[in-house]
Amino acid sequence: MTSTRAKRKNHTLTILWLILCLIVTSCDYFKKPGSCASIFENSPDLLSGFSLRSGGLANHDNTPLDWARCPAGMLFKSSQSCAGQPLLLDFKQAQLYAGELAEKSGQKIRLPTGKEMDSIKEEFCINPALNLNVFPEAITDNYWTSEENSNRSRLGCVFYTFQGRRSCLEPKELEHPFMLVVDRSPSIP
Repeated sequence: MTSTRAKRKNHTLTILWLILCLIVTSCDYFKKPGSCASIFENSPDLLSGFSLRSGGLANHDNTPLDWARCPAGMLFKSSQSCAGQPLLLDFKQAQLYAGELAEKSGQKIRLPTGKEMDSIKEEFCINPALNLNVFPEAITDNYWTSEENSNRSRLGCVFYTFQGRRSCLEPKELEHPFMLVVDRSPSIP
């Protein structure tokens, strides 16, 4: 009987603790991440390790990648905004678009990998989980990455910007926005 009473007491204490956490707003156990729009609107100088470059590019933590600050199809304006509409293309068309830009510009322009998208994700906010001071027109959507599902050729990989999650279960014929990077890493001969 003593063990039954002890279990009930522990169960009751656990329930009381959970109720207390629900009442106390500072309890991180139940706290949802805030909106990135609110956070970055109130902190316009917060750049999350990015340095802003000319031509609508940004560099994160001195890596060899420069990120286009607007989704593909949009033009960065000096007013820290993007003009136009993001391109919504299927997986193959998005890859071809980046390839054509690379060929015409003479630069290594491509879609980022899923790991590269993870590296710019904001951990403390959502909707979208990107720094809106750096990417002012980031929309909440699945963004194509450069990767494919390694086991199923008709599926591509996306980065869902709402919470910054990756998936490689997206049918390639669906149309999604995508970001572009300029890869400045040295070429391997």
